[in-house]
Amino acid sequence: MKRRGNKRSLAPCLALALSLLGGAAHAQAPSDKGAAAEALFQEARALVTKKDFAAACPKFKASFELDPGYGVLFNLAECYASLGKTASAWAAYSDAAAMAKRADQKDRVDKALKRAADLTPKLEKVTVSAPDAPAGLVVKRDDVALDAATWGVALPVDPGKHTFSAEAPGKKPWSTTVETTGPGTTVTVRVPALEPAPAGPTATGTSAPSTVPTVGPGADDGRGTRRVIGLVVGGAGVAAIAVGAVMGGLASSKWSDAQDNHCRTDTLCDDTGVALVGDAKTFATVSTATFIAGGVLAAGGATLFIVSLGNGKKEGAGLTILPSAGPKSGALVVKGTF
Repeated sequence: MKRRGNKRSLAPCLALALSLLGGAAHAQAPSDKGAAAEALFQEARALVTKKDFAAACPKFKASFELDPGYGVLFNLAECYASLGKTASAWAAYSDAAAMAKRADQKDRVDKALKRAADLTPKLEKVTVSAPDAPAGLVVKRDDVALDAATWGVALPVDPGKHTFSAEAPGKKPWSTTVETTGPGTTVTVRVPALEPAPAGPTATGTSAPSTVPTVGPGADDGRGTRRVIGLVVGGAGVAAIAVGAVMGGLASSKWSDAQDNHCRTDTLCDDTGVALVGDAKTFATVSTATFIAGGVLAAGGATLFIVSLGNGKKEGAGLTILPSAGPKSGALVVKGTF
């Protein structure tokens, strides 16, 4: 019993000891990010000794992003200052001071603030003005969007050229390039009233519905209307030809009845025969006129329809209707070129 009690009293102690050892081992083993950050920092420091600040600054920045700390941020500010990037250096010194203040490191706070204060008179600034800002306006400086709250505020920028752009829904994009004018100066960039965007592809790359008719291959350019008119006119012509055929049939019937039953010769007929011959001539005349009118309508309709199927520019297309030289009254000859 006594030994079992000793075992129970030792078990928690053993577990605590193992956990402490494990924690110590974990604390001593650097994380992958920490190792990468340290390697980048050391390489950047080596580049600084060679005065290769252009290559050193990106490595300081990458190290800080992996493992943020006052030391690497202060070195990044120093690197920017050596490159003449006064605004970037001023911002980094200010952030380093704020970081040291949170850690209650007064010496570091004072050092970073002193460096920032030394750069303040050298800062070059740009003010963005957008008095005619439409809804949804986005203003960018060097492809980075600016908060609308910063419009009208003189913002420090690194010396040199900077590109400003503006875009809004339904508006044409706008951009300009400005150059700073020296330490202590401020340049104002005024965003003009943006022009309406033309119908067609938009800023997101999609196509807007167009209300402008197009003319060319595949476009209607009036051919659809001509096609419908051609069908209507052609249909009327076919109907007229059908009426002419009926009238011709009636004329033929009247003439045959007169010749077979009421006339001895073409000119010698009884009263009924005379009436039948008169009716036959009337029907023949109507038949001929109707045939001609129907042929003209059918030919015109066919011309419109056929031309509407092409490109609308064929020359010499058309139909010609000629009376037949044959023995039958009302016959027509139709000639066409397409």
